[in-house]
Amino acid sequence: MTVGKGVGGTRRRIIESTEALLAQRGSNDLHLADVAEKAKVGLQTIYYHFDSRTQLIAEAQASTYFRLIGPLHEYLTTAEKSIVDRDEATFWKALGENVMLAWSYGKADDQWQITKLLIDIWADDRTRTEFRAGLEVQVERWIKAIDAAKPLGWIKPDLDTYALVTSCWAASIGQAIFVNSEKIHYTPESIRDFFVNFARVVRETDNVGPTETSSDPTNPGEML
Repeated sequence: MTVGKGVGGTRRRIIESTEALLAQRGSNDLHLADVAEKAKVGLQTIYYHFDSRTQLIAEAQASTYFRLIGPLHEYLTTAEKSIVDRDEATFWKALGENVMLAWSYGKADDQWQITKLLIDIWADDRTRTEFRAGLEVQVERWIKAIDAAKPLGWIKPDLDTYALVTSCWAASIGQAIFVNSEKIHYTPESIRDFFVNFARVVRETDNVGPTETSSDPTNPGEML
């Protein structure tokens, strides 16, 4: 996020200091005096770079979020390149690993981490607008990749691309609801296998499944 005045070293240091403090406490318990001390700046410097405490927290949380999902963007780039190269195996590997990683974030000690990040980001109008624009770029790339794979015979042509993308990636945010459930057991691997098996075109010549590993969805120890 680059909302506000300048993007120099001081501003970046304030954001990074805020990120570090937010990793230790909730945003409700964050005090600007602590941020100033950690960043080695005065309170007036914080208010020069940020319009409010809410904006600072929102930008710090957005920075954390995009750092967390950085590897997901790499999988997307790999999937896009595999379409150009007509490399179906690499396409499904990248897609599967993307889904698996997205669903693995629920294994963090704080199961509501992603949800809390989004709540803080949405609290500031300008940060929310820029954050949403960045996400929409990534979603549009996935939609194009899925649509490009259909004519190649990799993905079932009758699948609703928008429903496929939104149900998978939006659902990964809601995983915190089921993380401690005694009735619903799943793993990142089981979600990956479900997604790939649901979307992939199965040919009679296929002798093996779409993924190299299988998961045991009944194993609570592997539950998200």
